[in-house]
Amino acid sequence: MWVVKLGGSLADSESLIPWLQALARTDAVIVPGGGPFADQVRKAQARWRFDERTAHDMAVLAMRQYGLMLAGLGGLRTGTSAAELKAGIRKGQATVWLPLPENLGAAGIPASWDVTSDSLAAWLAGQLGARHLLLVKSVASPGAEVGCEGLITDGIIDPAFGSFGTGAHFQCWLCGRDDHHALADALQSPSRYFTRIIAPSAFPESGNCT
Repeated sequence: MWVVKLGGSLADSESLIPWLQALARTDAVIVPGGGPFADQVRKAQARWRFDERTAHDMAVLAMRQYGLMLAGLGGLRTGTSAAELKAGIRKGQATVWLPLPENLGAAGIPASWDVTSDSLAAWLAGQLGARHLLLVKSVASPGAEVGCEGLITDGIIDPAFGSFGTGAHFQCWLCGRDDHHALADALQSPSRYFTRIIAPSAFPESGNCT
């Protein structure tokens, strides 16, 4: 099973529709970024200085808005609960996750800008028992492997990402916005197409991203 986080930075990219078309031919669970909707939350918080819980809940709803846009553009099914997402997998259909703030709050997800859709994708992959997590970003490929810590330092993934994968049994991968070509083959042989996110030195035996 694949969980694919489709970055909000693709919202204005010509690659967005090809990605949705490619994903529509898979049974992946798609995690939306926040995109321009989350940017508006950041601007509003900077102006009005409301608390982190309010901002976090609004940012989750921004993911939900972007997810609705993705589903509408790609003709994809949507789901909020794990049961709804797994139903799509059983039917062999790609499904866009539409998270709800109250569900994530009940799960103990911290209310912080350190926890973005990257970390939430890792959390969801663990909840679903996924084998792979793919982060689709507007970045150039850094090579065959890249360290999780370096991606955090460079601001490519969020600061909380490592902790959400601790103890998980899925592998993490990174690709760029134009890597939608031959996606079906890539999901079968990810090491040939994607960059593997390797564990920090503190976890040298880990097969996942933390």
